[in-house]
Amino acid sequence: MRTLTTLALTSALALTAAPAALAGSAAPAAPAAPAKVRACSPGDLSFTVRMLPPIASAVALVSVINQSASRCTVNRFPTVTFGGLDGEARTVPDSADGPRVIAARQRQFAALRTDDRSAPARYAPTLTVAADPAHSGLTFTAAGIGAPTPGIAVYDPVTTLWHNTQDEALAALGN
Repeated sequence: MRTLTTLALTSALALTAAPAALAGSAAPAAPAAPAKVRACSPGDLSFTVRMLPPIASAVALVSVINQSASRCTVNRFPTVTFGGLDGEARTVPDSADGPRVIAARQRQFAALRTDDRSAPARYAPTLTVAADPAHSGLTFTAAGIGAPTPGIAVYDPVTTLWHNTQDEALAALGN
């Protein structure tokens, strides 16, 4: 009888332990969602724009630096407008707005073609670059970015997405 009691007790313990053991072997908990990265404020960012020789009248390199001590997000591509002209540069490839994370103290690059030379260009005295369509951006003069006189030639302007290097940005433009 002692063997039967021990066996019954062992079976009862095994049955009560089984749900806990099964729970432990169930699928692992879902990974924690990545921490939300804050949007860069205009004060976090600095920009440079320079026309690229020998095609200085048509292609510029734009860069943005996250000067803050933490990563933050900008739009996937810069918003580029031209003084005295309507509209903004379109993206190549065609892309919807969305966030791009920039690490603290890091730089990103976009290439900008201001004139595709398929029709007579108009000339703009300034160019404004923003990292988010909601930001007012920073304005550069034509002379300040190295555009020849009479100003920045503009016809069907396009900009690339932000890239990690200048070469990646220029390759995305297709030049």
